[in-house]
Amino acid sequence: MSRSKWLPALGAVVALAAIAGGCQLIKSRSQAILVARHALPPSRIVVERTPEAEARGARLIAISACSGCHGTDLIGGPLRVFGTEVYTPNLTLQPKALSDADIDRALRAGLRPDGTSELVMPAHAYSAFTDDEIAAITARLRALPPQGIELPKPRPGLLLRAALVVGALQTETEKVAAARPPVDAGAPFAAGRHLAAIACGRCHGTDLGGIRDVGPDMTVRGYYSRAQFHALIQKGDAIGEGNMALMTQTAQANFSHFTDAEVDAIYDYLNARDRILVAKAAEAKRR
Repeated sequence: MSRSKWLPALGAVVALAAIAGGCQLIKSRSQAILVARHALPPSRIVVERTPEAEARGARLIAISACSGCHGTDLIGGPLRVFGTEVYTPNLTLQPKALSDADIDRALRAGLRPDGTSELVMPAHAYSAFTDDEIAAITARLRALPPQGIELPKPRPGLLLRAALVVGALQTETEKVAAARPPVDAGAPFAAGRHLAAIACGRCHGTDLGGIRDVGPDMTVRGYYSRAQFHALIQKGDAIGEGNMALMTQTAQANFSHFTDAEVDAIYDYLNARDRILVAKAAEAKRR
């Protein structure tokens, strides 16, 4: 065979070898991320299986939009994550095999019982839950009647693995470590700040500063009057920018469980936050 004939074939072999080598590198590096073990933080929750605790837990599950990923009946379902079908757990079955501390760590630290990280559990937003709130949620989960089936564990595809390697997809432990709390506006606005953190943080960022292509900075001054904000939160009557279809769906399915007083508290906090951020920006310009 002449050189002119075997060169293209050799080039193809080299290219295939490079691709195969690159795929193997992605698999090995991503696998190291997926199986990395993290220290399990202590859990201080005390779960009381009372009707009051279960009712509070059911309401917290509703306003924190667990149904958005686990379904309205909480039996789990498929999500598409960088080309891989990832099933969210069946919450009527999985918690029965977990300790209270396991549930706490999954919700607030994004950790599985073996210390490996969750991938799509929004613990970076739920880390703002208090011990009492996690205890109430756990009580409710334990009270759910079993239904449906156990869903398969994900088998990460090459695209998802590549996303982990280049940082386009972060593990939940990474997100928890990088999370920043919302601006502290003082004791008078603490209740609204807390509600905004646990309900809005996963779409608008833990600091409520916005996530590109998901949810904008939660500025309300000059955009929403109090009445318009109530209509947004409780009915999904959205104006403005961002993924408004998602906001409308979430408001109607989840945020409609907020009371008028709670919506007022969130609105008052967001107004206070706006004033603080504007003052900080003005101060920075003067320097």
